[in-house]
Amino acid sequence: MTVLDDVSFCHLVVGVTDMDRALTFYRDVLGMEVIFETLISGEPFDAVLHASRKQEGRVVGGLLGGLMVELLSLGTKPDNSKPARRGITGIHNVSLSVTDLDDTHRRIIAAGYTPDQDPFEIGGVRMFFVKDPDGTAVEFIELPDGARSTYEMHRGVRLQMGPAQ
Repeated sequence: MTVLDDVSFCHLVVGVTDMDRALTFYRDVLGMEVIFETLISGEPFDAVLHASRKQEGRVVGGLLGGLMVELLSLGTKPDNSKPARRGITGIHNVSLSVTDLDDTHRRIIAAGYTPDQDPFEIGGVRMFFVKDPDGTAVEFIELPDGARSTYEMHRGVRLQMGPAQ
């Protein structure tokens, strides 16, 4: 028996320093089909990033090899003389879709893990984050209208992952 029995993969977030350069690679070279693009900012976004100053970002989501990938640019160019800071580039988090975010939050706490925050909403999407034992962020997300992936949310079509059932 597992603690959570209603988990579906949602999307993978990859932090990038230059969105146009990233799109050249992910879209033009790898063939990512762009599904949506949005600008994000505001207090909930700042809280997720543990930012002390107002952050603004650009997110481009697309389908790549059957996987929903969201490119996140915070508009920050790292100092190339130092290694890239964690949290600006690379994989940001694994996102898991659930149908009842509040119940998931309670179950995570009951299992002995401390979420980074209470469930919150950005643009109609509810979420919270918890760190895995190595510090990798795992996002639990409840999408509007029962959607199970950001692909389904933006396209209105359920994305079949894995073998057909």
